[in-house]
Amino acid sequence: MKEKRRKGCLYGLVIILLLLGLATYGVGSYFVNYALVPQQGAENREEVVDRSADQLVIDRARDKEEEERAIWLDQVGERRQPVTIQSVDGLKLYGHQIKQDKANQRWVIIVHGYQSSEDESNLLARHFDEAGYNVLTYSQRAHASSQGKYIGMGYFEKDDLLAWTKWLVKEDPEAEIVYHGTSMGGASVLMASGLTLPKQVKAIVSDCAYSSTWDIFASELKWRFNLPAFPILYMAEFMGRLQAGYDIRWAEPKDYVAKSELPILFIHTEKDDFVPVEMAQELYASKKQGPKELFLLQVGGHAEAKFQSGYYERIEAFLANYLSSNRD
Repeated sequence: MKEKRRKGCLYGLVIILLLLGLATYGVGSYFVNYALVPQQGAENREEVVDRSADQLVIDRARDKEEEERAIWLDQVGERRQPVTIQSVDGLKLYGHQIKQDKANQRWVIIVHGYQSSEDESNLLARHFDEAGYNVLTYSQRAHASSQGKYIGMGYFEKDDLLAWTKWLVKEDPEAEIVYHGTSMGGASVLMASGLTLPKQVKAIVSDCAYSSTWDIFASELKWRFNLPAFPILYMAEFMGRLQAGYDIRWAEPKDYVAKSELPILFIHTEKDDFVPVEMAQELYASKKQGPKELFLLQVGGHAEAKFQSGYYERIEAFLANYLSSNRD
């Protein structure tokens, strides 16, 4: 009797473990594909609608910026040249460089966000080009023409940025390089800041970056699906290791910022309901070494700081402290 009971308990345990395994595979795979494979469902969600007068000003500014971007791209013409590199894991990554007519050593590498593109980077590129910078934009892995199946939320992308930087340094050994990243691009540049970078990298601008991939995923699970982090995110974590080859806990920008000595300007809007402003404050507090500034704007949603007055002026004032080369 006891032997039958023991076998029954054992069979029951095996069935439970099998069911847990199937649940982990099914649920975990779904959320890995949803979050980390482009065009599989997840995009930057629509933010809470803001009908305020301030938001209408920002919306009009965005429309104007997009019109001026199109005009600028026509004017740039052949100065905008395609470039290609290979990532450390063998992927072809594609981008564009825009050099000044009169040679100088100031460069900005602009890194776009989650499921975004060089189109968004070019909104920024126009301003930097007109300010006298040489500009490098590129499509992050698994975006547009760049190869790759999985988005790394900054973990793989930090190494891609380093590869682009090394390519640029070979092209221009005297370059003075600035990183600018937005959202996941901000996370990418911040994580790169904790690596051993070429001496040509002088400063970093991070716009609306998250401090923790785990925390932002937990927040989005609640927002999009009204689901708790446990056990869903833990299942996705396990399947992420199997499918994508990395753990989402590895993509923690705050841990890399803590190791960085480079000057960093953190920018965020206080009404961002995708990446809460508290994450910018956490990143700022995490940086213990080297110069840092925190620029908070009272209005605007996620990634909308660049459509507000004073944005580029604040960036230029910050960078002027760390760049020696002349723009003219």
